[in-house]
Amino acid sequence: MSYQRIEPFPAPNTYEFPELQALSSVWKERKTALEKDGAYKEFIKKLKREWAIETGIIERLYTWDRGVTEVLIEQGIESSIIAHRGGVSQSDAEHIQTLINDHLGIVEGLFGYIKGEEPLTEHFVRGLQAQFTAHQDYTEAVTESGDLIRVTLQKGQYKTLPNNPRRPNGEMHSYCPPELTKDEMEALIRMYREAEGTHTPELKSAWLHHRFTQIHPFQDGNGRVARALASLVFLREGLFPLVVREADRKEYIGALEIADAGNLGPLVTFFARRQRDAILKALGLEQQVQQSKYADQVVASALELLRGRFSREKQKVSAVYEHAEKLFKYVEMKFGELATSLDQQLPSLTPPHRQAKYHARSNSADNSSNQRHYFQKQIVDIAKRFDYFANFERFRTWVRVTLTTDQDFDYVVSFHGYGPDDTGILAVSAFTYMKAPREEGGTEPIALHPAATELFQFNYAESFDTTEKRFAEWLEASMAIALAEWKRSLQAGA
Repeated sequence: MSYQRIEPFPAPNTYEFPELQALSSVWKERKTALEKDGAYKEFIKKLKREWAIETGIIERLYTWDRGVTEVLIEQGIESSIIAHRGGVSQSDAEHIQTLINDHLGIVEGLFGYIKGEEPLTEHFVRGLQAQFTAHQDYTEAVTESGDLIRVTLQKGQYKTLPNNPRRPNGEMHSYCPPELTKDEMEALIRMYREAEGTHTPELKSAWLHHRFTQIHPFQDGNGRVARALASLVFLREGLFPLVVREADRKEYIGALEIADAGNLGPLVTFFARRQRDAILKALGLEQQVQQSKYADQVVASALELLRGRFSREKQKVSAVYEHAEKLFKYVEMKFGELATSLDQQLPSLTPPHRQAKYHARSNSADNSSNQRHYFQKQIVDIAKRFDYFANFERFRTWVRVTLTTDQDFDYVVSFHGYGPDDTGILAVSAFTYMKAPREEGGTEPIALHPAATELFQFNYAESFDTTEKRFAEWLEASMAIALAEWKRSLQAGA
């Protein structure tokens, strides 16, 4: 397939991610109260370390399991940790430490660059590549005859040889030819600067990243530069660097390939979700600072400011609870329909020897119910899997479907607070479990499984229309996951 020239931005609002837009506005309202405190600075320091480590792992400059990364994020980039935990020689570990420190210097430089409000330039992009490859002297290139050769890496200069990779199926993927690279890079910078004020950050970031990788202007270091440019877009919006983890590789590469075919949507969504996760962690800093060395300082300052702000803005924040009540009613309706449908079919499938008929039922507890406290252990366990604090103080509701055959199978959707304070952010989790008889009588929950691939969260800044649309899609996917788990449990018990 021959190289196709880069396309300009799609029309504004072509790819929207209202969830991120709403969360961004919540974050910007509260950022000033946190950003000068020690806990926030520690959060940013660790985020920079993660970015620096993961951008090299994605490029296969080094590899290890996530546990090593987490230790380095917590304790700092040390060759002794890399050698011991990563299972490499001390000399290799020192080289890897140097590479990661190069990356760390770059992400720290991005934070500094945005303060000057300088426009994006080719000179800046070439400088990024030179920094990324400061301790890398050679790379591979492809000759015109298709031979793979080792060449000296030119730092800060556009490629002079083709760098087209061969896919696993043997097909050659064509990046921009060397003779067109400068023209394409000039077009990239011009198009980006012309569109800066007319698109959302997630679209600008995805567009810039994809078009840059489409050109692949350097002999090596293109992926790292692309993620740095994507991060720069978010940082200019007061948000966070884009961290692409090794666990994201399949989705990330898949989204880039779909973008190659002309659809930026999956890449925009992927970038928006990663940014959403970073914002949610920042908004949950109160939970983290309780355990940090900065707790006294923050409790005396930032948290008090947050409490004061939200007491003054109580009416605005309370909109999220009105939204939650409507979503709760929606789940009640959907679960009621599901239970009614199954309850009409299950009794006829009951074996002749069984006295009690197979059946299905649904029930629920609203925020005033004396049963609202049910499922606390399951909800907390699911919250741990999704790395957040489930808050039950201000709001807590649930809806359940129980499918009774030879065993009871429960599917539960729970609404509750996100984070340890009344932040105006609510979470919805979904899970399934079965009931096993106890020797001493009664039952206990076993085989707990999430019934969603990700947590659903919503907040006071997002309109109910967009929240409702997102939630309907999330619940539909959740119900499919739950019913698939029910089918699996029936097969296992056969």
